[in-house]
Amino acid sequence: MITAAEFIQGGLTQLHGNLDKQLDDITPEQLHAVPGGNPKANTIAWGLWHYARTEDNVVQYILQNKKLPIWVEQGYAAKTGLPETAQGTGMPTAEAQALRIKDLGAFKDYMGKVWAATAALIAANDQALLDRMVTIRPLGEMHAMRALGQVCLTHGMIHFGEIELARTLVGAGAVTAV
Repeated sequence: MITAAEFIQGGLTQLHGNLDKQLDDITPEQLHAVPGGNPKANTIAWGLWHYARTEDNVVQYILQNKKLPIWVEQGYAAKTGLPETAQGTGMPTAEAQALRIKDLGAFKDYMGKVWAATAALIAANDQALLDRMVTIRPLGEMHAMRALGQVCLTHGMIHFGEIELARTLVGAGAVTAV
């Protein structure tokens, strides 16, 4: 039987690979297009940025006792032209739709570093770290393992589904076969 950490890591590995594929065979116009012209829809760029920033914040800052997120520590806001402190939660739709990733290579590098940091944290299998209580705003207090499972894996899968639909609506096509 696999452990909860192994289950979450397996899911995150699949999720990360699928999120990486979202940037394949897509134009900058498709990446930043509002799917279906819907005034409430999020762009692919926003979904990828929001999810990667969320995982970075959870894994680095929340689970590792306020360690600087990779985003801040390595200056990715300046490299990508995206907000320095925001991660998209609660962002007005018009502001979210206006986001533009100016350096896609730097953004891909950032995502890879976040994925690697998460894998390393889980692989360390520090039971004291994974079993302690943490606070995730706006969700409240929860076990660190639940933060990985709910905020990273489940939340990520929700955004992955949105991004897959958005790719279809902007003419880029889905990257996974059903």
